[in-house]
Amino acid sequence: MGRPLPNAVHLLSVLDALPIAVFYSLPASETQAAPMVQANQTAIELFNLLDDGDIGSQLEHLDFTIDRELVSLPREAAPLMSPLIAGLNGEPIERRDLIFNGIPLNIQSSTVHLKEGVGFVVTVQPRDHRLFHHQGQLADLLTSEISLRDLISFDKLISELSTKLINAQGDEAERHIQQALAALGEFCQSDRTYVFLFEYDMSAMSNTHEWVREGITSHIDDLQNVPSDGLPWFFERIQKEGLFVIHDTSSIPVAGVAEKAEFDREDIRSMLCVAMYAANEMIGFVGCDMVARERHWSEADIRRFKLVGEMIANAIQSQRFYQSLHTSQQQLIAANDALRELALRDGLTGLANRRQFSERLNEEISRSRRQNFALSVAMFDIDYFRKYNDHYGLQAGDGLLRRIADILQSHFRRHGELVSRYDGARYTVLIPHVEYPLAKKRVGSFLQLLEELAIEHKESPHGRVSMSAGISQVTENLSAEEAITEAENNLGRAKLDGRNQVYPLIENN
Repeated sequence: MGRPLPNAVHLLSVLDALPIAVFYSLPASETQAAPMVQANQTAIELFNLLDDGDIGSQLEHLDFTIDRELVSLPREAAPLMSPLIAGLNGEPIERRDLIFNGIPLNIQSSTVHLKEGVGFVVTVQPRDHRLFHHQGQLADLLTSEISLRDLISFDKLISELSTKLINAQGDEAERHIQQALAALGEFCQSDRTYVFLFEYDMSAMSNTHEWVREGITSHIDDLQNVPSDGLPWFFERIQKEGLFVIHDTSSIPVAGVAEKAEFDREDIRSMLCVAMYAANEMIGFVGCDMVARERHWSEADIRRFKLVGEMIANAIQSQRFYQSLHTSQQQLIAANDALRELALRDGLTGLANRRQFSERLNEEISRSRRQNFALSVAMFDIDYFRKYNDHYGLQAGDGLLRRIADILQSHFRRHGELVSRYDGARYTVLIPHVEYPLAKKRVGSFLQLLEELAIEHKESPHGRVSMSAGISQVTENLSAEEAITEAENNLGRAKLDGRNQVYPLIENN
């Protein structure tokens, strides 16, 4: 035979005698059509209620706030629904992160079975948060000496972790975050500790860091891009409360059916997650699991994970700033390189322009004097180019300039040679490591190639496109400007002597 159920009158006499605040909702009876909400004297005094008024309606106007020493919710976080009303309506309540009138509270709900039916009880006690324990809870019955020793030990751990995480730069942050999770997991004796980061729009989350105790299965690989609508109850609670505490996953309500299925898959029996913030925005959370065994998470556990979570969030934010700065620097370098490339290229032909040719010529002159190799400069000009434009049009003239550029680049493509568009229809070519007589022959062979191509030019005496060329030898005492001037003068001499030739003339061996 089971023990007989108590009746409501007996229960009320017990609750009223308790030195802690108690609210209770008793089932309807023959004389009471609706469930009756009552409070003992301690509850009335703690919450400044009117004992001759409707207790239930008064509870609707009580303002609770999140304990920001436990949870770092944004300042503009939405107001909280009364946990007292929720508990009296039968919802399981276990909250240690709330404050009322400046008093940190521990709120728990429970179900009682009476002869008259099922009732609900909510107990409220002030928390002693100085030593991270509350002696009203059986799970937290530690002596002050043990709690103080525990606190000092954790403070030492936090000091070591903060030094590493604050000073971490670049890839160092990854290693120190991993070390922090390992230290936290060992200190709190959890089976798995981890960090999840949200997508910018909170549409999904990914497991970015994980520590597991020896013998515990890792799940970091299969917890990537987890959609928010796949775990809606979890996402709603972590966003609203900045905290997700499950002492026993078997007691998860119907609203968390998807979460319970996932926790069963990972063999999780207890879970604690604390949100992380950066620039007042939730970026993810740090958490831990107990596998194959249950655990009642204490206020001390929540505070510890909050502290470590804040340090990890700062390290992640610093890492993001570092990566963003590095990316910006690389983009700036690439943009500068692109701008420099544009500044050194001819827009029509894609050849090096006059500026780039001058810079390279100065560099090659210095190198040739150090290494004692031959260096020549050639300048080409399209014969009768103005007449070509007048006859065929400017667009055709641009096409001819591009075609000549391609032919020049195909011909002068040895190592170190550089073809540029100098101006108008003139081109320059840098010819290193080739003796002067051979350089002249290479210029002459280009003119011969152009003649063989027979590009139509009806306004030319030959009926085809031809070019004149001048070449200079860069000697020990000749500057870059003087070498270009000499090549330009020799080009003028070639044009005066009848065009379609190179000057100085090529000697016949």
